[in-house]
Amino acid sequence: MSADKILVLNSTGKVGRNVCRALVEAGYEVYGTTRSHKNTATTTGVQSVVCNYTLRADLDRAFAQTGAKKVFVITDYFAAAKKNADLEFEQGRAAIDAAKAAGVQHLIFMSVADAEFFDEHVKHVHAKVALEKYLHSAGVPFSILRPCAFFENLDDAANWNPLKKGVVKFLSLQNCKYCATYDIGRAAVIQLKDPDTWLGKSLDVIGWQGDLSEVAKALAKVSGVPVKAKLAMPIFLRRLFLKDLHHMFLYYEEQQGPRGTPEAFKKILPDALSAEDWFRFHGHYSNGEKIAANV
Repeated sequence: MSADKILVLNSTGKVGRNVCRALVEAGYEVYGTTRSHKNTATTTGVQSVVCNYTLRADLDRAFAQTGAKKVFVITDYFAAAKKNADLEFEQGRAAIDAAKAAGVQHLIFMSVADAEFFDEHVKHVHAKVALEKYLHSAGVPFSILRPCAFFENLDDAANWNPLKKGVVKFLSLQNCKYCATYDIGRAAVIQLKDPDTWLGKSLDVIGWQGDLSEVAKALAKVSGVPVKAKLAMPIFLRRLFLKDLHHMFLYYEEQQGPRGTPEAFKKILPDALSAEDWFRFHGHYSNGEKIAANV
């Protein structure tokens, strides 16, 4: 049935891959957009749809081709929108409008936890706030997921932070709220399966909280190897070169944001991944070596 089909935009990205995985495991017929025939979906069970998700015509074609009546919308400020919040908003609006035109029964939009509380320097959340407002008046059935910092950023070679044996690096040593992108997908399943509860509502996705030394302890427990916690770069360089993210982390560090808690999220998803769980789930260092020696 078409109602069991779901289209995932940006399915080959950091979030999209694990969202697709969770949806496939839940029994959905999953279609994932990719911009090129050469970059097909990497998640088992996902059918690739060549679609530049930033273009309305491509989106219309993808909905028509798949017959999907559910959609997971991911916008990309840093790459696809080239750090332009106005362009990201237009991309998100195109997705919402295409979903409405296709008669989508449930659109899930991935925003950011506490997006409305960050200061004006955190530019990558501006479009998220505007798109949440647009959804409320767009006339398409929707729900919103609002994740915090991704565990996946602990192993992010594309941004010069590969996970290596014996050390874990991040942009802050201080207390931080984390989630697994897989749990974003599992939260989407919860919303999709219970539309009476979740349509028109949002959910903060926050699986675990701790400082980087606690992250290191979790990795040491899984790997059986002592682990050092280090800054990915000195704070003065973070402030100088990553102004947007620097101010986001100031909100985490100085105001203990986001306001949601792991305890609240676990009332919805009781087995949300902790740091230790995530290292077991992720399973490997950037060089492909397995993290757990007994695996």
